[in-house]
Amino acid sequence: MSSLHPAPLRAQRGYMLMLVLVALVAMMISGVALIRSMDTNSLVAGNLASRNATVNSADAGVLAAVNWIQANSTSGALNTDAPASGYYSHGDDQLWTSSSFWSTCTGCTVTDAAQNQVSWSVSRMCKVTGSPTNAGNFCASLNGSTANGGSYSSDATNFTGSPKYFYRITIQVVDTRNSSTLSQAFVTL
Repeated sequence: MSSLHPAPLRAQRGYMLMLVLVALVAMMISGVALIRSMDTNSLVAGNLASRNATVNSADAGVLAAVNWIQANSTSGALNTDAPASGYYSHGDDQLWTSSSFWSTCTGCTVTDAAQNQVSWSVSRMCKVTGSPTNAGNFCASLNGSTANGGSYSSDATNFTGSPKYFYRITIQVVDTRNSSTLSQAFVTL
């Protein structure tokens, strides 16, 4: 028969107290880890939202660059470099990650509705500076054609008239957190 009497005090050594303290410490550590994990998830979500906003802001830079190309397309200005206007008449890669590259053209920066600074640069996809029709200058273009069957695709559009040259528009967006995003777009005009 078992005794219903509690054990004498000297037989109790505090093992349960130690076990409960270890369990409390483990629960406290897991609670702190959970809170830190939630904070990290919130930061990641904020960074993704900021990045998506900068990508959307790049559209303003593309529009401004296309407007500049169209405004200067008939004057012959597209045959020479104009770094102060953010234009390069050849397709050499520039140092887009350098802040000095983006500060060369002060008129190539706009601030959009989200307070992001949108800067743009245009490079005509030609081998060298000068007129695209000069000997030794190769420019990426869509050439005009009136002949049928000149394409590898059966449903391709046949272009007529002057060649349409490719321009690479590089956009840098600096957001309110001072992080930057680089985007590129290719257009033909």
